[in-house]
Amino acid sequence: MKTITIDFVRHGQTIFNTMDKLQGWADSPLTANGIATADQVGQLLQDTKYQSYHSSDLKRAIDTAKHIIQPNHFLQAEPEQHEDFREVFFGSYEGLDFHQAWIAVGKDQQLDCKTQAEIIQKYSFDAARDAMHAADPRHLSEDGATFSSRVDRGIQELLTEAHDSDRLLVVTHGTLIRSLVLRYGPDFDALGNYPANGGITTLVAQETTTGFTGKITAYNRVN
Repeated sequence: MKTITIDFVRHGQTIFNTMDKLQGWADSPLTANGIATADQVGQLLQDTKYQSYHSSDLKRAIDTAKHIIQPNHFLQAEPEQHEDFREVFFGSYEGLDFHQAWIAVGKDQQLDCKTQAEIIQKYSFDAARDAMHAADPRHLSEDGATFSSRVDRGIQELLTEAHDSDRLLVVTHGTLIRSLVLRYGPDFDALGNYPANGGITTLVAQETTTGFTGKITAYNRVN
């Protein structure tokens, strides 16, 4: 069965990041620090041989990927974009204060939790997504099953298109990376240590007869 290695990189810092605003499918530009981080990641990875570069189809991820690709002298000037590697959709909570939104979700769902991390630790990652979906007055926020299935679909697509032993780079988002670590890297602390802007997380994915299995071998590497 085919095995590939995927380096997932969280996009550089954005304006919404500096304001602690929920930023899922909503987008905001990279800050000067965010651009500098992307350039640093490009330098860090310039000797890593990737067969292809990918990103979510959100601008902050695309822009970060372009800065990473630039010093690598790779024929692919821009990343291949994938909707499946978008950040989770926060629905009606998009653009709102991160802390206040999760306090509201916990109160609405009577979870006795005031943060997303508390909900995940007490219940599960999917429970946190389901709670936000239920609390969302428009019920637009992605539930756990919908989110996980699209991320799996994206990884499966990469596996199908790649050759055995290929190494790929995917620029994506913090909650998506955290979800992968919670599923495939139980030895890493994805609750107390949120993915850093520019942090590199490595997933080894192997084909199976029913899909794939995964193992996180490195988390949140920044140098």
